[in-house]
Amino acid sequence: MKKIISTISFLTLIVLVIATSCKKTETSSINNNTNNELTSNEQVIFNKLLSFNNKIKHGIRDAEPMTLDSAEWYLESYYNVADARTEDPYKNKRKDTTYYTLPLNAEGMVEFADMNSMYNEMLADLDSLEVLIADPSIFPVYGMLDLISSNSSSASFMLTTGFGSNFNGNYEPFNEDDDWHWGDMKGKCDGSYMWENDGGQELKRRLNNPYFQWAGPGSFINAITKNVYYYMYPDVNNENPEPNVDYMIYYEESTINKPLPCLENDEMTYYLNMAHDIIYTYVNQYLPNTNLHGQRPTGKAFIDFDIWTPSGTNNGTYWWEHQYFINYGTRINLQLPD
Repeated sequence: MKKIISTISFLTLIVLVIATSCKKTETSSINNNTNNELTSNEQVIFNKLLSFNNKIKHGIRDAEPMTLDSAEWYLESYYNVADARTEDPYKNKRKDTTYYTLPLNAEGMVEFADMNSMYNEMLADLDSLEVLIADPSIFPVYGMLDLISSNSSSASFMLTTGFGSNFNGNYEPFNEDDDWHWGDMKGKCDGSYMWENDGGQELKRRLNNPYFQWAGPGSFINAITKNVYYYMYPDVNNENPEPNVDYMIYYEESTINKPLPCLENDEMTYYLNMAHDIIYTYVNQYLPNTNLHGQRPTGKAFIDFDIWTPSGTNNGTYWWEHQYFINYGTRINLQLPD
């Protein structure tokens, strides 16, 4: 795992980018990628970074304040490009969240000095997380910076950092003994793993480890979350092994309370396959043999998958459910000079 040196300021990083890019321009190469190796989208992003560098090349005193949206984009993008770049296929291992406050000036704009301070905090927290994890095989693979709230004087942010490790292979299959309760950490249908695991978590573990799906070297930026619910994907081809479920995502109703609904291994396999199609099919394309669109935004790659497994009652009817939360991001292969 690479060591993050939190004492290097955001300004120092920018100055290094300026100095290196100016020097390399003389040889028609502004970074480790030549212009010909950058996609059109990467070139636009790189030009934005260079434009930002030019605005602050005379130092903090001469840097113009920027809007909150712009500050958020640059903080998140630099964090990903500089600190969460991945070169090989990886397996999602864990997520951690950290929180920050960014001051705003009297005009509601962000001063560069405050951006610099927040970026240093992000790096320091990343360094602390790596020490806490204490596993050299685990490294940061993405960062999602979300604005929580803002007022006339400050903005509050939450940073979610995903960590992973390298691996190769395919989805782990559901075997004959992989019969799991629907959720709520109720374990296997045979009573084992109670309060340790459930069917939703087993789907999550596999979907976050798609060995065959690799977005290529680079970093994620502009991350978004797609919330997906059962009613969006009816079982139009009547393929679900459970006759009481009419959807590609688990949702079951009953007038009889079943405290521990069981998803047998063939059902788990069905939901895994359907979730895969939902995740990787683009929003302007149909899932195989259906008229239902996928969730993947155009130009974005899959980051990771999360699941919620609620249950409840409604007018005497009991229900159990899976809800999906799929994170996507724009994948860019852009390396900043050291």
